[in-house]
Amino acid sequence: MAIRISRARWYSFARRVFHYQNGTDSGSNPFNTGSWMFMELLGLVFQIVMITYTLSVSKEEKTVWPMRTWVTGYGVGCVLNLGLLFWRYRVFCSTQVGVEDSGNIEESRNMQMMNKSRTVMELFFAIWFVMGNVWVFDSRFGTFQKAPKLDVLCISLLAWNAITYSFPFILFLFLCCFVPLISNLLGYNMNAGSTNRGASEDQILKLPTWKYKEIEPDLELGKSIIDSSNTECCICLAKYKEKEEMRQLGCSHTFHMKCVDQWLKIVSCCPLCKQELER
Repeated sequence: MAIRISRARWYSFARRVFHYQNGTDSGSNPFNTGSWMFMELLGLVFQIVMITYTLSVSKEEKTVWPMRTWVTGYGVGCVLNLGLLFWRYRVFCSTQVGVEDSGNIEESRNMQMMNKSRTVMELFFAIWFVMGNVWVFDSRFGTFQKAPKLDVLCISLLAWNAITYSFPFILFLFLCCFVPLISNLLGYNMNAGSTNRGASEDQILKLPTWKYKEIEPDLELGKSIIDSSNTECCICLAKYKEKEEMRQLGCSHTFHMKCVDQWLKIVSCCPLCKQELER
């Protein structure tokens, strides 16, 4: 169980986020990935829909002005954040495709402007979060009796933001307290097993496979030819048998598919020549 967790994608992502936020990793921003931005898109769209729906059905509620103003301002911030998210995605796509040197200057300017815009939006939501706590939880207003729908929406949005702001602390507790405790109890270093040495499923699936045939040991596969003297797997030390599934690495070395797949998930290099897989 601990081995599976340490090699799971979400655990590797959590470690990347922790190291990036603490300045111990100079790599790319883990939040500027397509999958994470898609999750942000779903969260923003859901909040905008809920705010629009609640404001439309709570017109008859007699509430004090700060609550409705706070919800409206929060919704406007979500819409602006949605536009900023599409801007981030365009910058992300342009950096993935690759541009010429003249375009790199323009892209760097766009990146700086985007980062400044994100900082402004984060500052706005931080201030709005504090003001929301003051307005919503002020006992003088008695908001729940006057406007139950708006009150539930405000509390839900404030709770969501509280979880978001506490995410770094939760990540710290998980990686620096919970994981070492479990590692000591199980006698397995989860952090050592979660390093990026293992190959991904996509990398492994790109490698060619076939079924072994004793009659045709010199099976040509693309531009490489399997050595006829290679009749046993150096991982399990068993000889190849008829119709066993084989896999060939980029260095032309061949192994049992099950053996080499398990190997590559731990170390993304050839067991013989130590050549790394292409990223």
